[in-house]
Amino acid sequence: MQDRKWTNLTIGLFLLAAILLGGCTNLNPVTPVDPNPSPTTPTVPTKPVDDLKDIKVVYNYSDNEKVQLSANNLMLKVGQKLILEPAPGLTQNTRFTSSGEYFFGDILKQETGGPDTGKAIFTAIGPGKGKLTIIPNTTETARASELWVTVQ
Repeated sequence: MQDRKWTNLTIGLFLLAAILLGGCTNLNPVTPVDPNPSPTTPTVPTKPVDDLKDIKVVYNYSDNEKVQLSANNLMLKVGQKLILEPAPGLTQNTRFTSSGEYFFGDILKQETGGPDTGKAIFTAIGPGKGKLTIIPNTTETARASELWVTVQ
C-alpha cells in the first residue's frame, strides 16, 4: 500500500509540474470567435510629389483657324508640372494671358522655359481652378482658345 501512495504522489507531482511549467493557457476547449470581424481598411500607397508625371499640352494653329490644344480641362496635383509646347513647325509668336476670377497665377507658377525652347512651363502651387487664354500671333484674340486647369 505504501508503494501505491508514493506512485500516486509522484504522478500527481509530475502533472502539477507539467501544468505549472507549461504556462496557463485557455483550458476552455471552446474559444469564442467574433462572428462579425472588424473590417480592415486596405492601405493605399500615396505617391510622393517627385513621382508625379508632367502633363504636356501641345498647341497649334494655322493662318486662319482657332488655336487647337492636344488636351483641355486638366486635373493636376500640387507639385505637378504643366508644359505648354508649340507643335513642331509652329514658328509664330504666341501670347498667354490670364486674369480675373480664374487667374492662372493663383494655382500655377510659371517656370523658366526659355525663349529658345518655345515652351511655357508651370508648376501647380495650390488648389483651385484657372483659365489660360492662348492667343495666336500675340494679337489675334478672335482665334484664341482657353485652357482650363484644376489643381487638387
